[in-house]
Amino acid sequence: MIKYIGKRLILVIPVILGITVITFVLTSFSAGDTARILAEKVYNHPTVDQIEEIRHEEGLDLPLHIQYGRWLKKVIKGDFGNSIDSGEPAIEELLTHFKPTLKLGLIGLVLLVLISVPLGVFSVVFENRLIDKIIKLFSYISVSMPSFWLGLLCLYVFGVKLGIISVIGADTEGSPIIAAFVLDFGFFGILIRLIRANLIEVMNKDFIRACRAKGLGTTRILFVHGLKNAIIPVITRSSSIILHLVTGSAIIETIFSIKGVGYLALNAISLKDLPVIQCYIIVVSFLVIVINLAIDISYSVLDKRIKLQ
Repeated sequence: MIKYIGKRLILVIPVILGITVITFVLTSFSAGDTARILAEKVYNHPTVDQIEEIRHEEGLDLPLHIQYGRWLKKVIKGDFGNSIDSGEPAIEELLTHFKPTLKLGLIGLVLLVLISVPLGVFSVVFENRLIDKIIKLFSYISVSMPSFWLGLLCLYVFGVKLGIISVIGADTEGSPIIAAFVLDFGFFGILIRLIRANLIEVMNKDFIRACRAKGLGTTRILFVHGLKNAIIPVITRSSSIILHLVTGSAIIETIFSIKGVGYLALNAISLKDLPVIQCYIIVVSFLVIVINLAIDISYSVLDKRIKLQ
């Protein structure tokens, strides 16, 4: 496994390098005139000469490949430049906003497991009965309901009517839990249906029949042998869900006034805050690689038959 992790980490280097090239080129062309934006922070109504002076000071008049080389040297040291909006280092801005998103994501992940796994198992235990039909209905509603609509509905009910959460700011204990539930809601149905389908398939395997023939209890067969084998395909789908929870949703964070990384990214795009946008893209890309590596390793932990090479 250590050899496999070493190979994957070596392959990360060209991938990250390619991401930095694409990020720098695309943001450089799409962010407008960076020199003008910087000049407007210094002068109220900058003249052409003042804009050109800023352009020269920041090296924006150099060829693009030279700009990229200078920028990459700073990025390797963790310096993405200062935010155009706040003047603070972009990496510090990201880390500050990452804390509420991480809290929201962890709560969301716990809720997702506590709700989806039991409902998926109950759906199999009571297959084609009333409970199974109710769980199926909940799954259909989950994947069909827009998260922004549910977020506004929860904000109205729990904020305006019940006063449990603040409508203008996430300063109560209830808000992260409710926001995490809204963030999760669209994924409940996906995981429940995946667990149900995979668990039904596994429970009809020959090794499960052998377990029954040996006299093993239903609960042990279901959780020790059945769920363990049924959960592997679910983990594959969970990688994108975990990434969504960890990187935050700009829509949900905006609705509940949570100033996380999703909110930061949306605000940076609207203000054309180039350093923050670049920092966000590269850090999130790195998180994608780390999460996918962790998912791959978990396969061999859950199923010893799977060998990582």
